[in-house]
Amino acid sequence: MINQNDLVYFLELTQTKHVSRAAERLGVTQPTLSHCIKRLENAVGTALFIRTKKGIELTPAAERLRESSEELLLKWNEVMKSANDEVDEAKGLIRLGVHTAVAQYMLPQVLPQFLKQYPEIQVSLEHGLSRHVTEKVISSNLDVGFAVNPVEHPDLVIKELITDRVTLWKSKNAVNNDILIVEPSLLQSQNLLQKLNKKGLLFKRKIESQSLEVIAQLVQAGVGSAILPERVMKAFCDSSVVQVKEAPEISDRICMVYLQKFRKLKRGQVFIDFVKALS
Repeated sequence: MINQNDLVYFLELTQTKHVSRAAERLGVTQPTLSHCIKRLENAVGTALFIRTKKGIELTPAAERLRESSEELLLKWNEVMKSANDEVDEAKGLIRLGVHTAVAQYMLPQVLPQFLKQYPEIQVSLEHGLSRHVTEKVISSNLDVGFAVNPVEHPDLVIKELITDRVTLWKSKNAVNNDILIVEPSLLQSQNLLQKLNKKGLLFKRKIESQSLEVIAQLVQAGVGSAILPERVMKAFCDSSVVQVKEAPEISDRICMVYLQKFRKLKRGQVFIDFVKALS
């Protein structure tokens, strides 16, 4: 199988048209150069050079191969430079996953100064449940995520950033004591509902929403009681919303999750270090 060196040797020979001179300039022996050319000729299935008294001449096949080889080596050098840039320079795209509610209080802390400090880095955002964000990081569909209570995985690096608590909240001006507002797909909501039932805190009516932001706005308006993380509640509600007396609580860990290969990229390294410095 031909390789990059074969093409480099071939192009040098097309320029010098002299085996000994080309070998000297390349720093290889004449047999090594001759073996390389023979390998190329076997690969293309035809002779590439014709020996003459003055040196060698290119065959039509060699002329065509020279044009293609120059293009291939140019593309190869571009690919190698791009690969080296990935490792050595803080530039390129970071694919960041985060639940919309977590994004409300995490991203304003991280992105303004980070993007100012690293103007050649771009960030794309993808939103979803924390467990889905974690799965996409593991499968390399995302570079990094901010996830709530991520599950351990052998390939996953988990760095705890902050903690939170999920409990039952109610506005001092609430007009409905029999309504519970909840995001049913969250594991925290499911666990807290069980704890509420055990304590006898029951509700006749229930409003379900997939948006914690909407739930926060509804509890602020006095619609009813709501299950929310405290940080989300504080991001959208004023001091009139308080924890329901004797309501149970669940602790949350907000973590940064990524694969080790992301840290090996310069943009990954600076992002991870920047976020950790804020926690």
